[in-house]
Amino acid sequence: MQKMSLTRASAAMLLLICLSSGALRAAPPEGYNFLPLSDAARQASAENKPMLLYFGRYGCTTCRRMHAEVFSDAAVSKKYNGEFVLAYVDTESGNRIRLANGETTTEMQFAARSRILGTPTFIYFSPEQKPLFKKAGFQSIEQMKRYLDFVARGHYRTMSLQDYLASL
Repeated sequence: MQKMSLTRASAAMLLLICLSSGALRAAPPEGYNFLPLSDAARQASAENKPMLLYFGRYGCTTCRRMHAEVFSDAAVSKKYNGEFVLAYVDTESGNRIRLANGETTTEMQFAARSRILGTPTFIYFSPEQKPLFKKAGFQSIEQMKRYLDFVARGHYRTMSLQDYLASL
């Protein structure tokens, strides 16, 4: 009996160490140049490029599906890495970030203030750093390409996303 409780205690301690060390942190998809939000916003402004802000979290099955089925596509990778500055926010992270107005907050607090109710969620920004639209949940390869074209080709200046998608 005592041996079993020591094993449980050891397992609990290992879990706490992993959680506190960040070993279970969420990660953006591999092969993309995702930056912390503060760095990405500065780079997007300096380069006058649109920005994609990706909210994810550890354990998100839909995020993993996006990584496996959509972000693994070579054309999506090439287009997003070339046309956008990419930012990633872990909605459960206590890591501190600095916002454009100089305020510091945690990624988790920023996600809550941004009204992120689920992951993955994507917010697209113009080169002027104005939020254009938000998409939550699984997005297909075709959807991701259409969103990119809408923003990168400047269609947002003359029509809504809904009108753009209807015109295709």
